[in-house]
Amino acid sequence: MTEPTSCHPSPSPAASPPDDLLVEILLRLPPHLDFLSHASLVCKRWRRLAHDRSFLRRFGAFHRTPPVLGFFHNSPHLPRFVPAEGLPGRIAAEAFSLRRDGDDGMWWFADCRHGRALLRSRDWADLLVWDPMTGERCCITVPNPMQAGASDRNAAVFSPAFSGGGGDCHSIPFLVVVVFTSHGPVFACVYSSRTGVWGEVISTPAPSPCELYEDSPALVEEALYWLLDGNRILEFKFGSQILALVERPPETHAIYKWNIRVARLGDYGLGIAAVKDFSLHLWAQEVADNGASKWVLHREIGLDTLLPLPMA
Repeated sequence: MTEPTSCHPSPSPAASPPDDLLVEILLRLPPHLDFLSHASLVCKRWRRLAHDRSFLRRFGAFHRTPPVLGFFHNSPHLPRFVPAEGLPGRIAAEAFSLRRDGDDGMWWFADCRHGRALLRSRDWADLLVWDPMTGERCCITVPNPMQAGASDRNAAVFSPAFSGGGGDCHSIPFLVVVVFTSHGPVFACVYSSRTGVWGEVISTPAPSPCELYEDSPALVEEALYWLLDGNRILEFKFGSQILALVERPPETHAIYKWNIRVARLGDYGLGIAAVKDFSLHLWAQEVADNGASKWVLHREIGLDTLLPLPMA
């Protein structure tokens, strides 16, 4: 006697969702690098979709404001990346592993903008542009005339096309500008990743001594701004290659000392952020009817209402 056969077919493995449906799922992952990194480890298909440039553009547009992943700082040993959530991730591990082929073997953090970080050697002989998302690295040699005789230096990395709000910051060319002082004048020179060469050195007169702050500059439209010692701000218009000095409120140097930064203040453009006691002061430039601009104290924010402060 034979066993009766079932009229129901045996179940088959679940079909994989189509790419467009899987993309919609990946889009809804939290906007943190580690989530996409972990998803790309599932299989080659997920990795292909998660690393596709069109997907990364959609991912950024879907989540709008990019999350703060953390911040860089310089230590006596290596430039470190401190994750915002307190848990070490891929960026922190790669930042820790960055080493320079030189006597000191160290890279110092200088700037971060448009998806790239800029690091420098201790002697400013080399610069490293690092994309933490893709892992791409570009080492740039600084010409000797920009090293010899320079007393203070600072640098910035940026992508002009991305400044205008278009394109994928990881795929478009970038510029690196180095500014430095030398016995009075202030100088600037720009490196282009598109051509792989440095441009001409430009300069502007400045009172001596002239000291550059070590903080990253502020990017406002087509200009970069660095703080100088005293009541001056260094302005570099990279479109027209013009270097100039801008006066800042005289009282800001006496009141805030070194607790001051240049910043972009929304519709006002160039601004100044400074801390006095437990208050954040925001200064902005206003344009009068005659076209002249003046600095005004735009806003005061009580930090004691936002941050828990010790009572002692």
